[in-house]
Amino acid sequence: MIVHVRFSCAADYNERRLPHRPAHLAQLAQLRADGRVVAGGPEPDGSAAHIFYRVADRAELERLLDDNVFQQAGLFVARHPRELTDFLEPLAPPPVDAGLEVTLVEGAPGDRAKARASLAALQQQKRLAFGGFFTDGTALAVVATASAGEAIGWLGTAGGWDVSHLRARAWSQTL
Repeated sequence: MIVHVRFSCAADYNERRLPHRPAHLAQLAQLRADGRVVAGGPEPDGSAAHIFYRVADRAELERLLDDNVFQQAGLFVARHPRELTDFLEPLAPPPVDAGLEVTLVEGAPGDRAKARASLAALQQQKRLAFGGFFTDGTALAVVATASAGEAIGWLGTAGGWDVSHLRARAWSQTL
């Protein structure tokens, strides 16, 4: 199963993370090589980070979360896992420490079948890195632009989305 975990970061995350960053990146790179991490990275303001895990079950997820270098260093103060039931895999994962300026867009689709087709089409156009649908019917898309307005616009034009129900935030895709 694919699980998106949004981590709330400590107030001093940006000040304290650098000494732990090399070990954290190495850990995530190894997990990606093992097929257990799909992608990850922080929000630019340091308030949150997002990691997409591929795990067999919740017990494995909890072990990975507890072993996370930033978790152990107290840089992550809360974690919010959500399972994706329908997931479009990345076509080409970026190199480790890529720092891609992308936009996370979340919300409920107006028409799920059309929204799914639009995600696939946007991915073929290289406008979408990956995305999927959560168990509650909402969706998350990693859109290949730093502009929130452009990201929402691309989804709206592609079809299946009610743009008034979409939220966007900046994300730095590190891997």
